[in-house]
This record gives sequence, C-alpha cells and structure tokens, in this order.
Amino acid sequence: MRVKFVNLFDNRHGYPGKFDVYECPNCGFMQTKPQLSFRTLTQTYTNYYPKRDADIKGIIEALKSMPTQREISQKGLGTTSHFQTHKGQKVLDIGCGTCQSLLEIKKLGGEAWGIDPDKNSQKVANKLKLKFHLGTIHNCKFPTKYFDLITASQVLEHEPDPLKFLKDSKKFLKKNGKIIMSFPNTDSLFEKIWGRNWLHWHIPYHVNHFNKKSLELLAEKSGFKINSLNTVTPNLWTVLQIRSVINNPREGQRDSMWDPGENNTGESKKQNLLHSFIVKLLPVIQSLLFINRIIDALGLGESFVVQLHASGKSS
Repeated sequence: MRVKFVNLFDNRHGYPGKFDVYECPNCGFMQTKPQLSFRTLTQTYTNYYPKRDADIKGIIEALKSMPTQREISQKGLGTTSHFQTHKGQKVLDIGCGTCQSLLEIKKLGGEAWGIDPDKNSQKVANKLKLKFHLGTIHNCKFPTKYFDLITASQVLEHEPDPLKFLKDSKKFLKKNGKIIMSFPNTDSLFEKIWGRNWLHWHIPYHVNHFNKKSLELLAEKSGFKINSLNTVTPNLWTVLQIRSVINNPREGQRDSMWDPGENNTGESKKQNLLHSFIVKLLPVIQSLLFINRIIDALGLGESFVVQLHASGKSS
C-alpha cells in the first residue's frame, strides 16, 4: 500500500484527529488509516451523526414526497438502493439510519427489515414499531435464507471487513435473492477534480474505498456475480461538494451544512457572501446538472450502484 493523502480530518461532524488514505498500486483499493475499531466507530456514529436529532413526525411526513421513478432518474437518486423494491419482496436494508427507508419499502409493497449499529436508529424503530436489529449483519439474528432483496446504500465503505460483510449477507438471501449496494467511486471525475477535498473521503467514517477493479475482485472472492454496475451522481451531492469547499471547516469543527442545529461561529464575511452567491446561482446550477447524467453514462459518476447475485463460489 502506498500513501495517497495525509492529514485528512472529519470536515463534517468534527471528530478529532487526522488520518491518511493508502492505495493498493495493483487494484486501486484504498483504506483510511489508522482505522477506528468497530466499537469506536459505533460510538462515533451515535455521538456525531445527525441521526441523534431524528424527528419522527418529519420522517413520516417525508413519505408524502417520496420520489417517483422519473425523479429518481432525473435527480440521480438511484444510489438509494431500496427504491428498487418490488411489491411482495422481503427486503433487508442494512444501514437503515433514521428508518425512513423501511417506511418507504413498506410503501412500495415490500416487507421491511432493518439493521443499524446506531442506538439512535433503534429509538426510531421502536417508536415506529419496525422490524429492526441493533448491530451489524455479522451478529444479526434475523431468519437466514429469507430475503428476496438486501439493500445497502452507502454502507460498504463503512465496513471494516467488506469481504466478511458480503459473505455474511449471503446467508440471509433466498436462493435467487440479490443484493443492491451503492458506495463512492474513487475513479469518479469529481475525485480527480477535488482531490483531497473530495466529498466522499468522509474521514474517519469511510474506512474502505473502491474503484471498479477492486469491486470486481471483492465480488469474486465473496462468491457473487455482478448482474449490473452503473455510476450515479446525485445532483444534491454536486451542490454539497461546492458548499463543502466554500465552508472549509477546521479540524474539530462541525460544519453547519451537515449539522443544521450547529451555530457555525467560525463563518467569515467572505463565506457569507459566497453562500449568498451560491444560493442565487442554485437555479442555474440545477439546470446545468444534466452534465451529471453524461458523467454517469461514461462510468465516471460519484457513486457505484451494483446488483449482485450469489454465484455459489467463494474463496
């Protein structure tokens, strides 16, 4: 492994410390080092992620504006894997977060089950009376060979052991079941443009980083075949990338863009002016974001969306 970037830090939620990203020169697989232990990561999600402020009424209200298939295509929302649920399917969503995904699966006609290591998610699941496991796929007690579909939206990059993650997930699939996952693409055009300021290094929460070659090797080793592989760039992500660079928070500082309740007292007059400028330009930016669809068609989008089915082989 060789060093790609040094001294990256949490520029969203303010977790202290600096981290490096290492890259395999053969396959392009990358890792964040030092890696936090899973126990520390779990505590970090609970203490730092904005799910701690989850609004039950807001989650239920959001169901009314669930995107249509046309909106999913136009706005690049295909990275939300559970939107591919079909009526009658038994669906397990790994990393269900605020549990809004489980309500959306039910609205699409699926039977919804969820997993998340964040205790804040369990509070929401209990209040909404949802089928939920606090923990990971590795210690899950849900029935094996039960699910038609397992979804994991922006989860694989958080997994300390992605190979074990896929092998353990396979145990819960029916014979003809499939997994749909999304996660950042390190060969994306915007990663080349933004470099160390790329939105999706997301230190230290993203512990592993993938390109197409490393993904294909992972699928083969875990006993899966790739049914389809596309890249998708949500329009919102492009706007967030620009705002993130403008905000440029210091180490240990929460960015109010990710934690709206935080008062970003470090914001300068220059940043205020830039924010005002961006707000005025948003209609123009949104109209130009059709370029994202071109980038996606070229396979250079921000996120992979991959559909896997078990091949019966694993190494």
